[in-house]
Amino acid sequence: MKKTIYVATFAVMALVGLTFYGVANAAFTPESWNYSRGISVPSTAYDQGFTKLVLPGDISRDGQNFSDIRIIANGTTEVPYFLTRNAIVRGGNISGRLLDTTVVNGEEQFIVDIGQSGQVYTGISMSSSAGNFRRQVKVYSSTSLLPLASTGWNIITDKGFIFRFTDPTSGYSSGKDSVDFSAHTSQYLKVVISSGEEGPVGVSSVNIYGERKIDVPSYSKDVSFSTFNNAQNHSTEVVIDLGGSGHISRAVTLNPTDNNYARKVLVYAADGIDTKTEADSVETQPGSWNLVGQSSISRVSTSLFDGSSNRVTYPEQKTRYIKLVIVNDDNRPLTLTGNALVEGPVISLIFETRAGETYSLYYGNPKAVLPTYDISSISSYIEENSLPQSSIGSESINPSYVAPAPKVVPFTEAYPWLMNVFLVFVVILIAAGIAWYMYEYAKKNKLGQSN
Repeated sequence: MKKTIYVATFAVMALVGLTFYGVANAAFTPESWNYSRGISVPSTAYDQGFTKLVLPGDISRDGQNFSDIRIIANGTTEVPYFLTRNAIVRGGNISGRLLDTTVVNGEEQFIVDIGQSGQVYTGISMSSSAGNFRRQVKVYSSTSLLPLASTGWNIITDKGFIFRFTDPTSGYSSGKDSVDFSAHTSQYLKVVISSGEEGPVGVSSVNIYGERKIDVPSYSKDVSFSTFNNAQNHSTEVVIDLGGSGHISRAVTLNPTDNNYARKVLVYAADGIDTKTEADSVETQPGSWNLVGQSSISRVSTSLFDGSSNRVTYPEQKTRYIKLVIVNDDNRPLTLTGNALVEGPVISLIFETRAGETYSLYYGNPKAVLPTYDISSISSYIEENSLPQSSIGSESINPSYVAPAPKVVPFTEAYPWLMNVFLVFVVILIAAGIAWYMYEYAKKNKLGQSN
């Protein structure tokens, strides 16, 4: 009998566990996402296996840290992606001529002739047909052509690193083929690539470049603002309305017409505010703002120096309203003209593409959690700048969306006065019962004494 009970208990627990597992790992359900946008993928993306998509500025208004974003193929299948902010811009390329390529004890070595001395360069990139490798690279320089084995080469860097990764499924290949170092002008370079189990890398050509710059893409737009000179607090409040939540901002540039000032600026953020209009000025009421940072603005215009710095920076916010409180102390308020220039980051994502599939972007589910995909582990092997870029359509309401059911309010919370009435009734009832009991008890004792 006990064995039967144990088996039944185990079966019930297993069924409950599988049920919760199914809930935790449920497939994408369109009815939980409020908005969708179509994605136009260029044909070249199907050849490479990946594409890059720049997200609209207000895409993060519902989810935390873009946790509600989903890429869906053919309306049903969830597609892996990863978010990115960085872009690499490279310029000043010089084609180098390969000399004396050889392999010594597994190490690939060659000399590069830049053509002439005096040209400033800060890195070298190498082309190879090898599919997969990870190698350390050393780079040397010389003003004259030396034999490979000569000790006259000057070390530039011994910390170079190159790699290549090829996905066996899609055939997509990506990696890092460049080595950066401090600025040099010598005509000749010697490159030593360490040995590896895959054999020589087989460098076929090289490029020398004069600069390598990493940009964090950002947007900027002119936004009108309202001001209120708070005489009581000796400050000027500048309220900026971005038009809706979700627009990530991190800096605001103002345009005062005054000269020679240096003012502290407090930065506040809010999604909703209470305001009071007074003669074309807006005074914001306390309690609706969160202090998120502080900065300063200044302008110096003298015979010795003329310059200004009116850009206020703060930690990234995705609230609708930004308030800058300029601390005037005992100075006159500044005169602000024009619009405020608001800046923020541009967020992109990279996702897998397959021929014959159509893609859509879904978002607007505040309960969604950030997904975890394998593609995040190989993101460093994907060269973003070489990927074709997709475009995104306008926002539309997802026709399958089902709004969450309203919170069920317990009867006692909906009608709290009934509980008070009930408690009063119970107290009266108990008091009446006690009184009746005491009356009967006293009556019985009285009859007993009379007998």
